[in-house]
Amino acid sequence: MIDASTGTHLWAQRYDRALDDIFALQDEVAALIASMVEGQAEADSTSRTRRKPPADWELDATFAQGHAFLAQALVGRFWYDNDPRTLQNAWDSARTALALDRSDGVCHQSMGLVLTHMRQHSDAGVHFEQARSLNPLDVNIAGDYASWLNYGGRAESALNVLESALLRDPLPPIWFWEVKGSSLFLLRRYSEAVGSYQKAGDQFFIHAFLAAAYAHLGETQKARAEVQEALIRKHDLTIRLISRLPFAHQVDLELFTSGFRKAGFPA
Repeated sequence: MIDASTGTHLWAQRYDRALDDIFALQDEVAALIASMVEGQAEADSTSRTRRKPPADWELDATFAQGHAFLAQALVGRFWYDNDPRTLQNAWDSARTALALDRSDGVCHQSMGLVLTHMRQHSDAGVHFEQARSLNPLDVNIAGDYASWLNYGGRAESALNVLESALLRDPLPPIWFWEVKGSSLFLLRRYSEAVGSYQKAGDQFFIHAFLAAAYAHLGETQKARAEVQEALIRKHDLTIRLISRLPFAHQVDLELFTSGFRKAGFPA
């Protein structure tokens, strides 16, 4: 890939595959190339933008994706403060984003994420499907869509979505591994869930999920250690608090809750 304006070489790659099914091979390589080119083009565009002096230093209130990403950040805060007002603010930001640009996949992704946490699963699905239609190769959208599938009782489908996304981008955002870990957990593949959670970061909920997985595996000592790690990061963590995950079906929530209980979290 060459920058037409400067002649600068931006990206090249070689793909070695067995020629078993030419059409499947074409689809796979095309998806890989499209994903990698999109990422490289965005990175180059960002780099060039950073080299330009800003026109002014004020925020652009009409930037739809800015509101969309604010909504996503507020959902992240909600995991920590569990304050309904935070989730309401996230919904307000997602609504503003969509009012500004309904043709942007990230805006629909953000509303889907917010509505999932509001337990409006059906409406969330409408926005995720629209986001995927607009940005079919976006790994971030795929990850949040898979999370919605997990919460809706469709962990097997979620895992398929995640595996397909990993073919396009083997280095996804770190939170992607939490979603995959939860898919595996819901499928009762606890050892594999541990492996995925261990790549997902150092937040309190990652340690809590690890504790639950270890507890279901009967590895009590490791479960207790993860409980302590979770409590160090969030001192007020209880089973009641962490069991407010927005699952549509009680049986899925109970799988996590029973793991937290066996691991030794305070009630």
